[in-house]
Amino acid sequence: MDTNLPNKSDWAIKIIAILAVLYTLQVARDVMLPITLALIFALLLAPAVSRLQKIGLPRSIAAIIIMTLGLSAITGSVYALASPASEWLQRVPEAVEVLRDQLGNVNSDNDNVDAASRSIDSLAKEFSASPSDPQLTQVVIADAGWRSELGEIAKNFGVYGTLSIILLFFLLTSGEALMKRFIHSLPTQRDKAVVTRIAELAQTQMSRYLLTITAVNISVGAVTALGLWLADFPDPALWGAVAALLRYIPYLGVSITLILFTIVSAVSYSNPAAIIAAPLSYGLFTAFTGQFIDPFVHGLRFSLNPIVVFLWIFFWGWLWGAPGVLLAVPLLTLFQVVCQHTERLLPLAHIIGDSNE
Repeated sequence: MDTNLPNKSDWAIKIIAILAVLYTLQVARDVMLPITLALIFALLLAPAVSRLQKIGLPRSIAAIIIMTLGLSAITGSVYALASPASEWLQRVPEAVEVLRDQLGNVNSDNDNVDAASRSIDSLAKEFSASPSDPQLTQVVIADAGWRSELGEIAKNFGVYGTLSIILLFFLLTSGEALMKRFIHSLPTQRDKAVVTRIAELAQTQMSRYLLTITAVNISVGAVTALGLWLADFPDPALWGAVAALLRYIPYLGVSITLILFTIVSAVSYSNPAAIIAAPLSYGLFTAFTGQFIDPFVHGLRFSLNPIVVFLWIFFWGWLWGAPGVLLAVPLLTLFQVVCQHTERLLPLAHIIGDSNE
């Protein structure tokens, strides 16, 4: 019985350590998000910076050129889509009313439900009212509304984005030298070789993954925008960009896009056939892409277990919200590389999925 005590204490320490890490990640969200975002983009852009350095440019100048090109493309896209996006945000109340009307037409018993709800509300008010006390003052706290929430999100995005850009510049200019110093400080040649291999594979896999999925998503977004334009769908460029962006979230992104297309169709059209045309066409197109295009483009290199991917997205969404959902798959790819080259974590690598080099 005494021989089992060290085993149990080791497991208890490991569980406590995992819980402490999870708690730290959640509490330090505002600090970890910019760092994680900068690390992922540094892995993506480092090969391009190295190529410019090989042709004679200083690394700092090469980093500035690559970052300027990337930020210009992002800023131009946001500027082009900002006007239609703001118009649709202003139409949110109208969309809610139209959807209520549509649902009311489908559900014939809706009036009875509304009448019952009004009766319950009136009874609740009657029981909660206190007319006997004339000095009683009712205080109503106004809801800030979704516009203020969007403003808060935009402010946080600006702060996190600025910190990530600054850190990204330093990682692109000095990250390689820092990694070499870290590897040089390791005690054994085996440790140095393992860490060097992990760093090289992490950069290669992450760069290849993000470039590949970005190319596929841009193509899907362009085809979607073209199809919506041919179907006379409102603001096809905006919804094509939304479709491309949401494809970075496996499984859930396509479902969210289908819901958005259905809502926009319900707001824009009254004919049932016209309402289901865009969502149905996009669903068939993404099904074809997922079955034939994605496996052909990605090959076996990025094969991940769908159950693990879904749980991983759910976990990071719970931990960091929407940014965590977007960063989940890149983080899983990095974690898989680490597991494949760490002897104790090899079983986890096989559970996550196979990655052929």
